[in-house]
Amino acid sequence: MTAGSSSTLDPGQLLKMLLVREHARADAWLRKDRRALEALLAPDYIEINTRGRFDRAGVLETLFPLLTIRVFAISEPRLQLGPDADRAVLTYRCYEELVVGEQEVKGMFRVTAQYRKHKTQWQLARWEIAAEQNAGS
Repeated sequence: MTAGSSSTLDPGQLLKMLLVREHARADAWLRKDRRALEALLAPDYIEINTRGRFDRAGVLETLFPLLTIRVFAISEPRLQLGPDADRAVLTYRCYEELVVGEQEVKGMFRVTAQYRKHKTQWQLARWEIAAEQNAGS
């Protein structure tokens, strides 16, 4: 370990930590735990999904009551560090089964999750999901 590096995580540790946060996000949707979800999101959070673009309030007020995740499995995670030590981008594929209103959706998706460190906490700043071909049936 070099001088000054003890206060920062190495990329492998950061990848593991952000994957834990992504699973916590999915778990909050599964358990319908709004407080848990709120704790993970930055104040200026933005989500882009097949239903549109939502700010933090839109996710919590509009999407959260409608959407329930039943299955969530991450594969092929990759971490890209930002220009400073306070930003990171996690990309991955995921298999999801969820219910949106009355509609069941399942398939493979690509996710880009942008994290920003605020004080000692990594917060989810932007989350984008797009269906892969043949997803959403």
